[in-house]
Amino acid sequence: VTEVLDAFRTKQLSPVEYLHALIERIEVAQPQVNALGDTYFDEALVQARQAADRYAGRGERPRPLEGVPVVVKDETEVAGKRTTNGSLLYAESIAEQSDPFVERLVDAGAIIHARGLTPEFSVPFWTHSRLWGVTRNPWNTAYDVGGSSGGSAAALASGMTPLATGSDIGGSIRVP
Repeated sequence: VTEVLDAFRTKQLSPVEYLHALIERIEVAQPQVNALGDTYFDEALVQARQAADRYAGRGERPRPLEGVPVVVKDETEVAGKRTTNGSLLYAESIAEQSDPFVERLVDAGAIIHARGLTPEFSVPFWTHSRLWGVTRNPWNTAYDVGGSSGGSAAALASGMTPLATGSDIGGSIRVP
């Protein structure tokens, strides 16, 4: 993330170019890895253009995470977006407000471009659900990933995002 922000600040890379590159990477890796649920590419590209304007000196100054794409674990509420918790029971559950740390990420300029998969209610020790299927280890897709933050971990490891959220009670970010 620090390298990406440095490249944005020095104009070696624009947030729009970077997001396009991530989307291309997702199109290649996602079918094999299955790390992501919902994606928000159209909205994210609008936000990336706004971030590019800030770096170009148009409008307000860039914020600390301006233009950095982030995957948010699908147990975390994002206003106006589905939060499935990996469950068919919540397949259509739309959050009315964002969790505080999501608000902080967005307020800092981060761009939520996708949801990281989690097992149903973050309970099983490996990342799979009837709603989304099995998340695979990007280094060896014959294996799955452990922990309920496995979608976020696999997205990071496969280059689908530079930043992802997770949570941990019993190993959810330590196991993947």
